[in-house]
Amino acid sequence: MSTLETESRHGYEHGYRYVPFITLSELKPRVWITLSGCNFRCKGCFSLAREPIGEPMSVEQLINLVKKSSSDYYGDTPLEEAVITGGEPTLDRDYLVDLVSQLKEFIEWIVVDTNGYFLDDGYLKELIEAGLTEAMFDLKAWDEKLHEWYTGYSNKRILEHIRNAYGKVKLVVNTVYIPGIVDESEIEQIARFLAGIDRRGDIDYRINRFNTNLSYEKISRNPYPAEIEHAYSIVAKYMKNAVMGKSCVRERKIEEKRGWITVFPDGTLKRRTLDDYRKENERMKMKNATVDGEIKSMKKEKLIKAMRSSD
Repeated sequence: MSTLETESRHGYEHGYRYVPFITLSELKPRVWITLSGCNFRCKGCFSLAREPIGEPMSVEQLINLVKKSSSDYYGDTPLEEAVITGGEPTLDRDYLVDLVSQLKEFIEWIVVDTNGYFLDDGYLKELIEAGLTEAMFDLKAWDEKLHEWYTGYSNKRILEHIRNAYGKVKLVVNTVYIPGIVDESEIEQIARFLAGIDRRGDIDYRINRFNTNLSYEKISRNPYPAEIEHAYSIVAKYMKNAVMGKSCVRERKIEEKRGWITVFPDGTLKRRTLDDYRKENERMKMKNATVDGEIKSMKKEKLIKAMRSSD
């Protein structure tokens, strides 16, 4: 596979990232920037942006979209926070460093939400110098074999990157509780690891709930509330800052049914709820299944032609 084909498959090419949408909070001036495409293939992934979907956008185009949409929605109130998520935002190093740098010109708090695989010491240093204030690592599992089964990759370098990030930037670690797969024993091992490096009690460790309705593969059921509470009590024995996460920890204080303002690359704004997200997730999975089927069919036709030409 060529370099260009690899880049396109992962969701970037020559100074562009595929952007399906950005999202504005209804609670405070906050924006989530979704960069689609991911190197991981998590069995329980819930993100629409795992595949390279959306429009290819340069950093300048994306910055203009953020500025215009936030001005349209929040008026003169400046953005307080930007969360760069995915997909996987770290796939294109130059692009991400440039994006953080330009966001920092008008937003104080910049967060990168990452699987951590590429975020080594040099990369993190560049991002911090550009203006990064928080690194949020999604640590899928403690056991290396389990992590490989779940994502396709070892977690050794991710654990090292988390260790390296401590003390250099605000550090948050997320783990999804998946009954029978990533449950109390796995979460306790992660809590022990984090406690071993968290000398000042600075790390936030968040336990999120697996949602079978949003998952790419039906690998487990939804966890029971008592299971989440038990996992939280285990983490609390080791760590000062344990959090039971919901769909978004940054929005968890609100009790009413909330929505988000989705901004598409053409500038269109649309309010979406979690129910909307679930429906779109199902549509996207059906679309991806159709595309995968077409690709397999094309490969089969090419193989038949190759076999015929060799006769």
